Amino acid sequence: MSTQHDDFQARCHALAERAIYLYAQDLLSAEVLAERMVVEWERLGAQDAQGVQPSHAVLTRIALRICSRELCGAWRSANRDLRNCAFANLRRYLERSLLHTRYAEVLQHRTHALEDVLHQTLEQLHLSSLREEAGPDDPASFLKWTQVILLRQARAFLLKWQQEGNVSLDDMTELFGEQFVDTSNDPLRHLLIIELQQKLTEVILGMRNRRYRQVLLYTYIAEIDEKELARRLEVQVQDIYLWRHRALKVLRNQPEVMKTLRLLVE
Repeated sequence: MSTQHDDFQARCHALAERAIYLYAQDLLSAEVLAERMVVEWERLGAQDAQGVQPSHAVLTRIALRICSRELCGAWRSANRDLRNCAFANLRRYLERSLLHTRYAEVLQHRTHALEDVLHQTLEQLHLSSLREEAGPDDPASFLKWTQVILLRQARAFLLKWQQEGNVSLDDMTELFGEQFVDTSNDPLRHLLIIELQQKLTEVILGMRNRRYRQVLLYTYIAEIDEKELARRLEVQVQDIYLWRHRALKVLRNQPEVMKTLRLLVE
């Protein structure tokens, strides 16, 4: 039993070192994280058969959730040094996340594009914290929540770039079908949303009116609200509502498309 316990401790320590390197440098020590992982597993695995050890994947998720909580606390801290440390960790984490998507391949064709998306994301996160806007209800989901912000910023950047003629419609159709963040606890619903977004994006990109394309893509695919969209396009909010109303009138002749829109906003 002692040998098995020692082996479990060693596994936790090895994973803890890796997790800290990826998510929580200078915020946690490997020893502290490993101890918390053991406690977390004992709590979660209380109903399991005695002596059963968690899989590598389960231990990795436990480490990630603990690091996410620690990073969230540092990001929201009144201590400047902790906030700076959280910023450095988030920057590294989000940069890796962006590089591991197909967005990176397209963004690399433009100088500083990857860096622009990354900094826009960090700025958005910073402004949200200054306004004390609600983040994730569970601090253990903080890292995943920041990935969602990153994804939206990447999409918005590519939409703007497409308007300038730097990204082809084929590239846009493929990219907007790309999802590297599972924002739902229901895998089947997540897959359904991906399929709906792919279908909707293809239809929208086929519209002749450029303003109609912009409003629908930003609203239903990039999930940007009307005020922010008006600011980015340098128009009045009323213009956004008018263009969207007219664009939806065009789409009403396609019942399947309207059904898709309703499903996405539910």
